[in-house]
Amino acid sequence: MPDMSEDDVKRILTNPFYCLSRIHPTFCLEHPPLISEEEWIAAAKQFIKQEGAEEFLKHLLANLKGEFV
Repeated sequence: MPDMSEDDVKRILTNPFYCLSRIHPTFCLEHPPLISEEEWIAAAKQFIKQEGAEEFLKHLLANLKGEFV
């Protein structure tokens, strides 16, 4: 494995591609966003504050796999 920079490691650790064998096809379709990225991040931060990072990440992965679609 080549030497990896700190940014390379951050990209790997924050990309669920590396732990999922599939992503639900719904997430591959182009669509108009319902909220802005900034609004989504603010809501995610609030969720993490209330429920914890582990619970948020479990929900995020479940959504990407299509379990909550």
